[in-house]
Amino acid sequence: MGAGAQQPAFIIFSDLSKIGPSLTELRERGFAVLAVSQKQGSAMVQKGIELLGTPGHPFADLAEVSLRDATDISGIADQASRWAGRYDVRGVLVNAEVYVDAGQVVADMLGLPNPGWRASTVCRNKLLQRRYLSAWSPVSVLVTVPAGGVANRSEAQELASEYTGPFPVAIKPLDRESSIGVRVLENGSALADALAAQAPGSRLLVEERVRGREFNVDTLVGDGKPIVTLLTQKGTNEDSTEFFVELVHTTPPANLSEHETALITEAQLAVVDRLGFENGYAHAEYRITDDGRVLLMEIAARAPGDGCLHLYHLATGRPVEPVLIDIALGRPTEYPAVFRRRGRQVYFEHTPGVLRDVETQGLGGITPRWLADTTGIWPELTAAEANAPATVHELFVIKPRGFVLERLTESSNRAVTAIFDVPIDGDIDAEEARIRRAVTIETGPVAG
Repeated sequence: MGAGAQQPAFIIFSDLSKIGPSLTELRERGFAVLAVSQKQGSAMVQKGIELLGTPGHPFADLAEVSLRDATDISGIADQASRWAGRYDVRGVLVNAEVYVDAGQVVADMLGLPNPGWRASTVCRNKLLQRRYLSAWSPVSVLVTVPAGGVANRSEAQELASEYTGPFPVAIKPLDRESSIGVRVLENGSALADALAAQAPGSRLLVEERVRGREFNVDTLVGDGKPIVTLLTQKGTNEDSTEFFVELVHTTPPANLSEHETALITEAQLAVVDRLGFENGYAHAEYRITDDGRVLLMEIAARAPGDGCLHLYHLATGRPVEPVLIDIALGRPTEYPAVFRRRGRQVYFEHTPGVLRDVETQGLGGITPRWLADTTGIWPELTAAEANAPATVHELFVIKPRGFVLERLTESSNRAVTAIFDVPIDGDIDAEEARIRRAVTIETGPVAG
C-alpha cells in the first residue's frame, strides 16, 4: 500500500458471537474489519463485549468496533461516513436481523452492493411481507390493541372478531424478533384472551396457523441473479407447546421428495423476484402442507442464525461466508448445491432453574464448551471427509453457569446445543438419539 493510500476495509453488522468465520475470511483477504454490534444483549453478547481488545482473542483482529443500538440509524450512518473518510470501504455485510435497516442505509450511502430498498424494507416488516407476498402467504389480519388497553371482555371479543379466517391461528407481534411472542390459539375465545393480555398499543399479525413440514430456504443473490438455493429441515416445540421455538436444523432435509423440493424452490425464486432482491442472502421459512400447498412463513434479508451456516459448510464441504463476502464486494461467485454429508444441530430441552452443569458420557472425547463463560464466540468448524463415520463436532453451552434457565417459550431461552453430521446415506436420527442419551443438563432451584 503506497504512501497516503487508504487501507481496504469492510463493514460487518453482526452479533460478536457469530462474527468468527467472516472475520477470519476478511482478515485473510487483507481487509481492515470494522464491526457494528449491540451495546447489550444475551450472555454471549455481554461476554463478547468484555473481551473486545483482548490479545490473542479473535476479536483482536477487529480494526474498530462501534457498539450501537440498531435503531440509531443516524449515528450508525455517521460512523460509517467517518470510517469511509479513513478507510477504503469496499463492502458491507449484515448478519444480524436488527441491523438490516441500518446496513441497507450504509451500503446505499457508500454506493456498495446491497439487497435493495424494497427487499430490505419488506423483509423487516411481517405485515408488509403478507401484503407484498400475498400469493404465497396464509390468511392474515392486522389487529391493533387500543392505546388505553382492552377495557373488558366485550372489547376483547370485538378485536378478535376482526379475524375471519380459519382456526387455529398464530399471533405474531410486529415489534419483536425471531419467535418471541409467537403463539398458537385454538379458537376465538382464546384469541380474545390473548388480545386482552397484550400491552396497550400493541400491533399483532393474526393469521391462519399452517400445519406442515417447515424449512429454511436460503437463496444467495448477486447482481439481481440467484446463485444458489439451499434448504434446511426445521423442527420446533410446536407439537408439545403453544410456542414455535426452533430446536432442530437438518441440512440437507431428510423428509422431502425431489418434487416437493422443486415446488418450494420455485416459490422462493418467485418471492425473491417479487422483492427485487439485488445482492445478499434471502433467508426464508416455508411450510409445505399435506395437500402440497407451499406457504411462506417469513423472509429476512440476511443470513440465518443458530448454526445453519455451519451446517451448510459441513454438508457441502465449503463455507458460505466467502461467497457472502464476494457478493458484498460485487464479485462473481458460486456455491455448490451438492451435499456430501447430512448435518444436524439440536438444542436440548432443560428443566427450568439455575444452570449448574452439563455432562456427557460416551461422546468420544467431546465435552461441553462453555462459550458464555469463556470466549463469547462460536468457533469455526472443520468439515469431515464425505465418507467419515458419524461425527460430533461440538457441544456448546451458550449460557453461563449460574444462569437461571426458563421454559423454552422463545429462542433466547435455549442453553445447550450440539452440531453433528453423518454420511449422506447415514442414519441422522439414530445419531441424534445417541447424542441426546449422552448429554445431561443439571439445573437446581432458584434461590428464594
